[in-house]
Amino acid sequence: MRWFVLLLGLFLSTLAGAAPMGIVVPAYFYPPTYWDSMNFAASRVPLLVIVNPNSGPGTSVDTTYAAAVNSVRSSGAKTIGYVYTSYGARDTNAIRTDIDRYFSYYAIDGFFLDEMANSADTNVYNYYAGIYQYIQTKGTNLLVMGNPGINTEEPYLSRPTVDALMTYESNTGYSNYVVDAWVTNHLARQFCHVAYAISTAAMMTNIVTLAASRNVGWVYVSDATSTSNPYDQLPGYWTNEVNYIRSLNLAQVATQLKLPGVTNGVPVIQITGTPGVYEVQASTNLQQWTAITTTNLTGSTLTLKDLRNTNISRQFYRTRQ
Repeated sequence: MRWFVLLLGLFLSTLAGAAPMGIVVPAYFYPPTYWDSMNFAASRVPLLVIVNPNSGPGTSVDTTYAAAVNSVRSSGAKTIGYVYTSYGARDTNAIRTDIDRYFSYYAIDGFFLDEMANSADTNVYNYYAGIYQYIQTKGTNLLVMGNPGINTEEPYLSRPTVDALMTYESNTGYSNYVVDAWVTNHLARQFCHVAYAISTAAMMTNIVTLAASRNVGWVYVSDATSTSNPYDQLPGYWTNEVNYIRSLNLAQVATQLKLPGVTNGVPVIQITGTPGVYEVQASTNLQQWTAITTTNLTGSTLTLKDLRNTNISRQFYRTRQ
């Protein structure tokens, strides 16, 4: 996560690269096959590996699997444990057992909640919020990604019940896929799209480019076609995919955060950078931060005002994409 910080009163601007796109790999293949290739990728792009030893953690540690997980994490990847939820019907005690076993068996950085419900039912929101809260008691900075596999309801993200959503998982129709309008209320890093049975590297690059334009920060494109497990291998164009996403990240415009001035006691903030969704936060002490707005930069520069307070003696701002 990259932050761009400025201090009110000093007219200080900070330059840095925009938030990079990353790859999420459903690593439903047994090590060591393909795992070395993921180690290579982790040194070049943000990499999130979904760990799935046995449709979950299993009932005992697999030392070969544990070694592979440790290796890919050492290479720079983050790992999240696969847990299925049966669309909100699975017993939460069984889910908690899976969560606890992952922590006992493997080095992980969060969880992937598969078979996520796609319902506006308050009881379903409560179900996933309870799982999320349980996970958060287990450590700090744990990532929870939910997988409805299709467009879903905003409260799953805003409540929150998860930190990120996989809102597309399919082998067809990506060019015609339309994201929900509420997606631009949130950061790209909070959305993931997965497309499989994509036969050529050229088609892969088209999908990655489309995903970036749809406010998606995590992608995975594969040529695997298995109906039982389309994630039993890395794509034949894996190196191309890694290098293409790396090239997009390197080509991003540096983000600049400026304070052009204060008008009638109201700070004026200017963001210049790569188009996309940005969250702006404020602090008086560089320790406690408050989100003041999420805004969509459609051009190269956006100017906004902090209307919460006037005549602030000291204020820090930071933004992330």
